[in-house]
Amino acid sequence: HSLFSSHFLSSDEHNDVQKKTFTKWINARFSKSGKPPVKDMFTDLKDGRKLLDLLEGLTGKPLPKERGSTRVHALNNVNRVLQVLHQNNVELVNIGGTDIVDGNHKLTLGLLWSIILHWQVKDVMKNIMSDLQQTNSEKILLSWVRQSTRPYSQVNVLNFTTSWADGLAFNAVIHRHKPELFSWDKVIKMSPVERLEHAFSIAKNHLGIEKLLDPEDVAVQLPDKKSIIMYLTSLFEVLPKQVTMEDIREVETLPRRYKQECEDGEFNMQQVSLEEEQGSSRAETPSTVTEVDMDLDSYQVALEEVLTWLLSAEDAFREQEEISGDVEEVKEQFSTHEGFMMELTAHQSSVGNVLQAGNQLVAQGNLSSEEEFEIQEQMLLLNSRWEELRVESMERQSRLHDMLMELQKQQLQQLSDWLTITEGRIQKMESQLLAEDLESLQKQLEEHKSLQSDLETEQVKVNSLTHMVVIVDESSGESATAVLEEQLQRLGERWTAVCRWTEERRVKLQEIQLLWQELLEEQCLLKAWLTEKEEALSKVQTSNFKDQTDLSVNVRKLAILKEDMGMKRQTLDQLNELGQDVAQILGNGRASSKIDQDQEELTQRWDSLVQKLEDYSNQVTQAVGSVGMSQVSQKTAVEAMPLKEQVVVKQSRQELPPPPPPKKRQIPGDSEAKKKFDAESAELLNWISKSKSAIQATDIKEYKKMRETSNMKEKLKVIEKERVEKSQKLDELKRSGHVLLDQMGKEGLSTVDIKTVMEKILSGWKDVVQHLEEVARKIKYQEDLNAYFKEMSELEKTLTEKDGWLKNDTSSASQPSAVLKDLCQRELTHLVSLNPRLEHLKATCKALTSQPMPPNFIEESLNGFLDHFKLTHQKLEERHQQLKK
Repeated sequence: HSLFSSHFLSSDEHNDVQKKTFTKWINARFSKSGKPPVKDMFTDLKDGRKLLDLLEGLTGKPLPKERGSTRVHALNNVNRVLQVLHQNNVELVNIGGTDIVDGNHKLTLGLLWSIILHWQVKDVMKNIMSDLQQTNSEKILLSWVRQSTRPYSQVNVLNFTTSWADGLAFNAVIHRHKPELFSWDKVIKMSPVERLEHAFSIAKNHLGIEKLLDPEDVAVQLPDKKSIIMYLTSLFEVLPKQVTMEDIREVETLPRRYKQECEDGEFNMQQVSLEEEQGSSRAETPSTVTEVDMDLDSYQVALEEVLTWLLSAEDAFREQEEISGDVEEVKEQFSTHEGFMMELTAHQSSVGNVLQAGNQLVAQGNLSSEEEFEIQEQMLLLNSRWEELRVESMERQSRLHDMLMELQKQQLQQLSDWLTITEGRIQKMESQLLAEDLESLQKQLEEHKSLQSDLETEQVKVNSLTHMVVIVDESSGESATAVLEEQLQRLGERWTAVCRWTEERRVKLQEIQLLWQELLEEQCLLKAWLTEKEEALSKVQTSNFKDQTDLSVNVRKLAILKEDMGMKRQTLDQLNELGQDVAQILGNGRASSKIDQDQEELTQRWDSLVQKLEDYSNQVTQAVGSVGMSQVSQKTAVEAMPLKEQVVVKQSRQELPPPPPPKKRQIPGDSEAKKKFDAESAELLNWISKSKSAIQATDIKEYKKMRETSNMKEKLKVIEKERVEKSQKLDELKRSGHVLLDQMGKEGLSTVDIKTVMEKILSGWKDVVQHLEEVARKIKYQEDLNAYFKEMSELEKTLTEKDGWLKNDTSSASQPSAVLKDLCQRELTHLVSLNPRLEHLKATCKALTSQPMPPNFIEESLNGFLDHFKLTHQKLEERHQQLKK
């Protein structure tokens, strides 16, 4: 949610960026030769050893190093470095050995830049430089970039600094030569940092170029020139390059407005900057209108050229739309007009040259009076139209500037007002107590959702502010920028705080809601359970027993109740803890006391049930004596019911639940065991039928070339997990079923029902397991199909590229045939290198079709692809044979 504003890098920040970039460059070299990386450049290079390592790799010659660690040893090493540089014609000015040993930052960077210039920049370009007889590598690099990015209307590269900040130029250079790697439309929609990250990742993954630059260092108002040149030469090295003298001339006429901006003026290097050299190269390549002897024809040609351009510029200016009232549109218009102004500046010298030529013609005095008059008229016309266009353009620029600043100011004000209102809303929400009941908590959640949706709506406007255009003119100066940046930062902090509070509050409200719902549901369940047990207890008979069986039945009922109470004790304790948690988080007095009251009510019911159970047990114990049993049966009855010692009246909450009574002999025809069996078997049968239909829904009816399977796998995983849990229940049911069958057999009762249910469950269970395995097998087969067709489509894509190459190659005869032959050979070699993948594809096809009932499209697709492969291979072979001739 943070806002950022673009800024100028200070000199120190430029040093930091260079340090980072140069370090990455050194480490990229070192990793190739297996040397350990440099961590901190300024300290690691001090003793000269790493520098000698670097030069060893660059020159390919072994360079001995002094082993000692004193200053003298370090100086000797560094001096050897300077000596090697001198031998390789790398001229250093004002850099001595002591500067490097002392770790002087600027001069260490200067030394490295000289090394990079010589071995990276100049080396990569030496062939083209000698072909064009140019000594200025920057000029060639800029020409190449401009040629590469010409088809992209959004890109106009004028330098090695500001033109790269928005990330479009890097992407355009790559896309022009490798359009198959990504879609240009996708790049336009990204933010500058995303674009830069995108270009650097593509270059790393597909062109093998190290990520020497960090996006956040380039997405600034004035990026570091040296770092950008260095990265661009890496691109230049691996991409196709054709630079002509026309391209160079075009660069020479570019505007010079960036001169101050782009000059570091830090290093007194031999490498003259592009702009300085432009000045000197003009004299070497005189254009037609500055010849010493001026003739009328050349003047007319130059005049026509300039006038034709001027007419089209006037049209372009008239076609610009009225200044909009929408901030994003004005930004667009401002940027378009800025491009137009640059074009004007670029042509200023040619207008000047024509006027100068006209004056020279008149001064030479070889003209008739009519010719002289005509030339004077033409010059007046040219001058006044040029002036008019220039003034109108500057006025439009200033109007756009004012409108943009005004609209952006309004945007900032609008955000500030919105934040003030929202902060008020938040304060009010914070001051309210949390809800008294679940319904009012739901209302608070609804209210919170509306705050969240307002935030999302505002986010769109905040995004627009992150791309603010800050224009510094002479009148406002840097103070205006500083004020704006400070304002943006303050608003950014407020915005972040609002977003953070909203998110934390949402999490808290949802957590309370879930806990509270759980508490109310659990209370409800326990109430129902208590009612059931109270009813069961009221049905127990405590006196006037008819006979021993009658007594035993009631003793058994009490024992079961007691066992149930023991097992449920834990639930009551957990419920009390949950109640305390909810009350504590809520911090609302009334809600908390309501929760306490509900809990107290449940505890009292529990305690009175325990008390009643105790009383009944005492009464039954007394009754045992009065029924006049035989010694044996009396002993059995007492053993079956040692309740007095076990039921603890009003257990304190910390005590353990009472232990279950000892195992009793099952009473014949015991309906409890039968009921339990019925309940458990019903539960299992229900799960079996539910799982069958769930598996049925997940099943693959027919295979496809591509199908997403993760969803199906998730569903199967759930059923599989339940199956593992239920298999324990199945084992228990088998055991209790056998016990029940034995007893009922002894009693002479019919066991048909139980046997039928058992068989139904066992066969249903078997079905579920089989279905699960079957569906899992089908999913696995579908995934194998996915992988097979993915590989085939990747190979198909490569074939399409080759077809494209063949098509372009035969349609454009711009390249010499020797170059074409090499390129064709390269395409062929690449195609042949795909053979192992083809074999793998055939083997996969064989494996897939050997399964039962394979779909037809597996083999059909492969045959179609193999035909395509054969055809492309044949065409490439034929083309290669032609080129050989």
